[in-house]
Amino acid sequence: MNKIYKLLLLITTLLFFNNAKASHMMGGDISYECISPGKYKLTIKVYRDCRGIPFNSPDITMFCANGSGSPVAVSYTRTEINDITPTCSSGTNPCNPENQTSGEGIEEHVFEATIDFNTSPFKALKDAGCCEIKMQVNQCCRNGAITTISPGNFYTDAMINICNIDKTSKKCNTAPQLSIPPVAYLCCNQPFTFNNGVREVVDGDSLSYDLVNPLNGNNSNENYTGSFSSVIPMTPYCPPNPGTVNCRPLPNAKPPRGFYFDKETGDIIFTPTKCDEVGVIVIQVTEWRKDSTKKWIKIGYTRRDMQLIVKTCADNNPPYFQGTNKYSVCAGEKICFKIKSKDDPFLPNQTRPDSTYLTWNNGIPGATFTIVDPTAREKEAEFCWQTKNSDARPNPYTFTATAKDDACPKPAQANRGYNITVAPRAEDTRKYELLECGKLRFQAFPKDTVNYDQKNYTYKYTIRDSTNTGIPYYVGFRRKDSLVFKQGGKFIVEHEINNPPYRCPTVYTDTIIIPPVLDVQLAFDKDTFV
Repeated sequence: MNKIYKLLLLITTLLFFNNAKASHMMGGDISYECISPGKYKLTIKVYRDCRGIPFNSPDITMFCANGSGSPVAVSYTRTEINDITPTCSSGTNPCNPENQTSGEGIEEHVFEATIDFNTSPFKALKDAGCCEIKMQVNQCCRNGAITTISPGNFYTDAMINICNIDKTSKKCNTAPQLSIPPVAYLCCNQPFTFNNGVREVVDGDSLSYDLVNPLNGNNSNENYTGSFSSVIPMTPYCPPNPGTVNCRPLPNAKPPRGFYFDKETGDIIFTPTKCDEVGVIVIQVTEWRKDSTKKWIKIGYTRRDMQLIVKTCADNNPPYFQGTNKYSVCAGEKICFKIKSKDDPFLPNQTRPDSTYLTWNNGIPGATFTIVDPTAREKEAEFCWQTKNSDARPNPYTFTATAKDDACPKPAQANRGYNITVAPRAEDTRKYELLECGKLRFQAFPKDTVNYDQKNYTYKYTIRDSTNTGIPYYVGFRRKDSLVFKQGGKFIVEHEINNPPYRCPTVYTDTIIIPPVLDVQLAFDKDTFV
């Protein structure tokens, strides 16, 4: 009887081990790049647990979100296999040989394809009246070690709305690029700060971030276990009740409290406390663009599906960032600020403090990211950007900074998103009309290059004699006004236009010549023009 029991136990163990190895899918994402109107290059990335079976060919299909028409299979080519396991400089790549069963690590598989909605077979989707077109990748199976959902088939997608794109001035759309690979390993009881490093440098579209459900098929959600949900997908530090997941998030606490997600930057911050937890987090990045009527419309989205594994790590605190990560600047001005990384020693066990390294994802073209002192243990970078007047827009510009320490064998790192809003500068042209008898009529014509509401503008005119000193002859706050000069000569007009609440004024200096008049006294005309 004892032998039979041992044999059954061995068989059960082997079956569980083989199932865990077979369920190798750790996540994925899809992006697309516009080649020409209607023609796109797709890039599909999927992430494999290197302990699992070799990766099979995934099912990649395009179909109408409303169910019309027939799905169209996408012919693709695998272009890369990359080991993205976090390692230090002296570490080894655990996923070598590529796409084979090996050590604990993460393997990125990159597939590419070209689609054209102007030609067959993808033209059939357009001809079927499809506006929202989904691109899906489908592969068995999610990792059986996942504890926060009941793992099933792996499925993720992206969407492009070809009808809404045609309603905008740009007839193309390139999806935002996720420049930072998903980090799979979290240290138990140590802060986790992550950002996907979204780059939107082609179209300048507005982005919104949301935590959404993992999927096992089109519009088919995976089932969460316990109290988990898409917005609280893992167990955070929630004192004083261990195991509680829904406490109010405090990302700046030491350690961070609750599960924090920043919808403006896409930052995820929490302190995992369940040391054997394996969770799934899905971030959806939605693109918005103004149509011809200046209304914001959705033109597409992309998702990143990530599997995160909580482990008990060595005595090492991860790096973190100091200071704010949201700034504003007036168009045409230069903005500079410091980005400071910190890495506190894990006392009393850590005898050698870690050094930190700072990089960024070049999310804002034309800006600079300079390390202040390359010899410092905790690196500090200075970000600088000389903006132009044409850079003003309602949605912020974004970039992501990464701080990484030099701990071995697995270094710790933190990613943080930075937002910079470029506010419009108030600008106008002025018109001066010289009428008879020394009368001057003047008015301002605001320039509205980014469709901001002109009614909020404020105006100020200050008129002095040619010395441009002393008490002004006139100070007024109307956009249109007039006055009568009873003394000829040269006068200096200082004009300011401002745009609360942006507070980005422009001051102009104009010169006017008034011909000689009969009297030497200056008077204001009683007529004003509103």
